[in-house]
Amino acid sequence: MKTEIEMACRFLTKILRGSAKLSEKQIEAFHKKTKEILCARYKHHWHPQNPLLGSGFRCIRINHSLDPVLAEAAQACGLVNNDLALPDELTLWIDPKSVAFRIGENGSICDLDESMISQENNTSKPSPKEALNSRNQERRPAKRNSMNILNCTKDVVSFPVSSCIPC
Repeated sequence: MKTEIEMACRFLTKILRGSAKLSEKQIEAFHKKTKEILCARYKHHWHPQNPLLGSGFRCIRINHSLDPVLAEAAQACGLVNNDLALPDELTLWIDPKSVAFRIGENGSICDLDESMISQENNTSKPSPKEALNSRNQERRPAKRNSMNILNCTKDVVSFPVSSCIPC
């Protein structure tokens, strides 16, 4: 659980760093508080044996208004919701062994992996999380297109919800 939450928090802070609205100290405080809130919130809603169970509860959703979890973290850090330069429409799913996001209401769903949020170019072997996401991408029978998200080029996949069911 902590790995997936850390990955999601790093994704959010990367977006915040790109806006240059907040200081590094504010971004780090928001990262830490968001991680703390999510760990407490998901403590009894994490089911590795059945990753789809509770998926809606673990979904972070911005739909022209900030998700209550992110608003709570911002308030705890002394930030105003408008300080967070996050997309108007963003959905972030934090599930066991999978973190995925969608920007825009009709955007493609993209699995998040370390290469999308790392601060350095790392040419070492992929982490177990990256390998898992890579295998998941290969299993999905879907149309692929290339998209630049957060200055990272990644294959983005559109697929029906039914194909999310783990094998």
